[in-house]
Amino acid sequence: MFADKITIDNQVVGVREVTDFSDSQPDSINIVFTTIQKLHQDLNTPRENRLTYEQFEDLSLVLLADEAHHLNAGLGKKEKDENDSWTATIENIQSTARKSSLFEFTATIDLANPDIAKKYEKSLIFKYDLKEFRLDKYSKDVLFHLVDNELPTRMLQAIIISQYRKKIALKHGINLKPLVLFKSQKIAENKGNLEAFLDMLANLSVEQVQSQKNLTANDEEQKNILEKAFAFFEESGLSFQDLIEELQEDFRRERLLVIDGKNKTSNNLVELNTLELPSNEIRAIFAVDMLNEGWDVLNLFDIVRLYDIRDGKTTKNGFVAGNTTNAEKQLIGRGARYYPFVIDNQIEEKFTRKFDENENNELRVIEQLHYHSANNPRYISELKQVLRESGIFDDVNLEERELKLKESFKQTRTYIEGLVWMNKRLSYQEYVEQRQESLLDTSFIPSSFEVSLPTFNTRDFEAFSEDDIFATDSTNTLNFEFGKEITSNIVRAAINRNKQYTFKNLQKAFFGLSGVSAFIEMLSKVNIIVESSLSQISELTSDQKLYIAEQLLYSIEKDIVPTEERFYGSANFESVPVREVFEENILRKYTVNVNGNAEFGRSQKTKSETEIFENIDQLDWYAYDDNFGTSEEKYLVRAIRELMNDLQEKWSDIYLLRNEKAVKIYSFDEGCAFEPDFILLANDKKVGNTSWQIFIEPKGSQFLDSNNTFKNSKEGWKEKFLLQITERDEARTLLDDERYRIVGLPFFNNEMSREVVNSNLKDL
Repeated sequence: MFADKITIDNQVVGVREVTDFSDSQPDSINIVFTTIQKLHQDLNTPRENRLTYEQFEDLSLVLLADEAHHLNAGLGKKEKDENDSWTATIENIQSTARKSSLFEFTATIDLANPDIAKKYEKSLIFKYDLKEFRLDKYSKDVLFHLVDNELPTRMLQAIIISQYRKKIALKHGINLKPLVLFKSQKIAENKGNLEAFLDMLANLSVEQVQSQKNLTANDEEQKNILEKAFAFFEESGLSFQDLIEELQEDFRRERLLVIDGKNKTSNNLVELNTLELPSNEIRAIFAVDMLNEGWDVLNLFDIVRLYDIRDGKTTKNGFVAGNTTNAEKQLIGRGARYYPFVIDNQIEEKFTRKFDENENNELRVIEQLHYHSANNPRYISELKQVLRESGIFDDVNLEERELKLKESFKQTRTYIEGLVWMNKRLSYQEYVEQRQESLLDTSFIPSSFEVSLPTFNTRDFEAFSEDDIFATDSTNTLNFEFGKEITSNIVRAAINRNKQYTFKNLQKAFFGLSGVSAFIEMLSKVNIIVESSLSQISELTSDQKLYIAEQLLYSIEKDIVPTEERFYGSANFESVPVREVFEENILRKYTVNVNGNAEFGRSQKTKSETEIFENIDQLDWYAYDDNFGTSEEKYLVRAIRELMNDLQEKWSDIYLLRNEKAVKIYSFDEGCAFEPDFILLANDKKVGNTSWQIFIEPKGSQFLDSNNTFKNSKEGWKEKFLLQITERDEARTLLDDERYRIVGLPFFNNEMSREVVNSNLKDL
């Protein structure tokens, strides 16, 4: 796809842009770029130098259709009868062409429509809708900011909030220019709203700003974003006059873009399509309907609705959203694309939400999209409904819960002076550089390698035969040391046939490598196990030896010369003060299943909410004031309570901390991020001046593999990593400080592994 040139059957194939296929060349890929509207018009209203149906005859054609939901116009019976829809145009093209394929891309496929569902029943290749997009944390969190006041107030609050986002980002070293979109219903209103905005901004007074702050004091519900903004300004020492001057500068006329049917100049379109660039200074857009689709901008955080109408209706089949509501649903879906940023060098989280687990984190405001509207309950209810259906919004059974560190824990030496240990994620280059301490490290070279020699035979057999086709095959095995059987000239030939094994690449992987001979020497001790159904295997031919050498090189190629960006977990763990990583207050939203028995989001210390009650307030060793986790997480707390007397015989200062994104560790093999649910800290009574840090991960039975273990499940790598930590701790290779022990336990499952985990804890 990204090659400099395309070669098919040893012939270079050109790629040409053409306006129609009358000028197409048979030895090239000829591409017409158009819109469905223009394609429909050109084909059904023929003109000179335009596409015609005749041009598709005898062509092999591929149609790539973006925003393909437009192609579904005409699926209804009336439109089919009229035969003038876009769908009919596409069908006519496909029936005319000699061969044709149609690949459609859309973010708004309406599979609830029976006609559309039937059309795609057997041809849907991949479905990744907005709901999955949101659940995978690639979207902003959509919130509503309702303003029961005049339009100028709605506008003013939006830019105050926008300025708050900008300053929060700047505080954390993030270069963000947040955008506000002011949406009008009509072009004439758009112009009037711009003038009203400029007038409001020019005459903005300290008293007006103060009145906005006073409005927040009247809200006795949860702290809204406007209240947070004013609290931040006050904490930062920003006076109201300073804020006014900032707003007047950042939102001056030159930094406003008007885009509608009367303001669609080439300069406007350039600015519209470069809004994310630092050189583009636009802070606010005044628009009507032009931006509802086909427009993506990641730094849009506020959409302000400057009108108050609704066009949905209730029928005998239920509520039907109107065009206005659907248009705004599309616009919100566009604006909900996540703005990527990096915090604390956590590059792997750049493109996903980072603070779902703590709404109190001030950076949460640049993970949110606010929709500003008049307080019209019926309209907001309708909009929420269509947003839920699209998948970009979900407030059903959503409960906000707060976790607090107990005051008693905050007075302990563990909190005040204690350390928690974690490793880092390393790029391939960083990992290789870290290995300089051990020159010519051969950890990439396997101790043994199995290879099957091909027989190059062919045969046929019946697919449904019950006979064991391979039962008569006898397998012969040969073992030897690579260097004793395969000479260096054969290995050099294998190296020369693999473009990845340049001396430059080998030097990157092995610091201090003197030459290719030194690399060949590294391979010499590998134990080779050859299997083959050939009767004569004791005497390997030169071709067979070359094959074995090539297979060995291929097996380690991905580690020595990665063809894609690879990561590793650092071998050494580093310490961070406990008080710096564990938040005192954590505010998190949970989806609580009110009609089921799922424990997630329910308080463990409230008998009316949970079936796994524990008196958390009386558990001095439990650091937080509640547990809203899953059933397995709650069972773990119970298991630790029942085990506490045994633990206290050998340890003191025992504390179990819920890990809400406080501690992140990275698997040694692939650098995959892992946040164990709990960390147990303790001091050893028997071995003086020794502290323990134990990673514990409860895991539900839904993750068990076919053998009723976690080893081969999708979560198995995490358990493997935890056990690797224990192995390396026993070898004393994780850290240089002998006073600390770091241990990972097998997964905790109340039914499957509770006794194993208990036994491990007792034996430490």
